[in-house]
Order: sequence, then C-alpha cells, then structure tokens
Amino acid sequence: MSTSTPQSTPPSSTSPWIILAVASGAFAALNGVFAKLTTDDHTTAFAQSIAHLFGLDSSPVIEMLTRGACLGLNVLCNIIMWAFFTRALTAGPSTVKVSITNTAANFLATALLGMIVFQEAVGGLWWLGAGMMGAGCILVGMREGA
Repeated sequence: MSTSTPQSTPPSSTSPWIILAVASGAFAALNGVFAKLTTDDHTTAFAQSIAHLFGLDSSPVIEMLTRGACLGLNVLCNIIMWAFFTRALTAGPSTVKVSITNTAANFLATALLGMIVFQEAVGGLWWLGAGMMGAGCILVGMREGA
C-alpha cells in the first residue's frame, strides 16, 4: 500500500484569470475605438495622411480602405475580447469576479484611449464616478468571495 502526499503548488502572484479578464477589457475598449474610427472624422484625416505619406492624391478609395481596415480591426478586437473573456470565465473563481475585473479594465482603458486617440476631456467628476463604480465592484467581489 503506497501513500502519496498531495503536492502543493506555490501560489502565483497573479492568477491567469485576472490577466485574461484585464486583456479582455482592454480589447473591448480597442473594439470601441475602431468602431468609432470606422465612421469618425479622424479617419478622414488619417487616410489623407496615409495618401500623403505614399505620395498619392487623397481619394475616396484610400479613405474607404482605411475605414474598411478599421472595421476589420473592430471585428478582430471583438473576437479576441470574447476569446479572452470566455477563457477568464473558465479559469476564474466566479463569473462575478471575472466580470467585475473585465468591466473595470474596460472602463479605464476606454477613458485612456479616448483621451489619447480622440483628445476627449475626462473630467474629475467622471473619474469620481468611475472610482465609485470601481469601489462598488470591489465590494461586490469581496462579498462574492465570502
């Protein structure tokens, strides 16, 4: 009769589900950026810059190709977001914790990308509200763990 003792694995500093949930939230934010760029005036200026870079005349074809690329990147980011999210749900301790982490990452990434890409002003009241939502999510997550 052999006895085997269970081997303990050292705890990792970061659980894989957290990384997957944060990545999912980030790709959700990128999805939104490319969705907006598909129809936004920024894309027209970007297409004109591309045409100028290659010494071409600005044409509707280049703009349509640029918008098509943004639409394709929108779809790709959406697919990646769902892949990461479903993997996080599988690896995570609960759907609530994964969803909270995903939402918080999406909120933060959306704000940062909006400020960087679209020069959107994100005021103190927005950050206060986002912080309150984050605190609420943490409280719900703590209750979920109990």
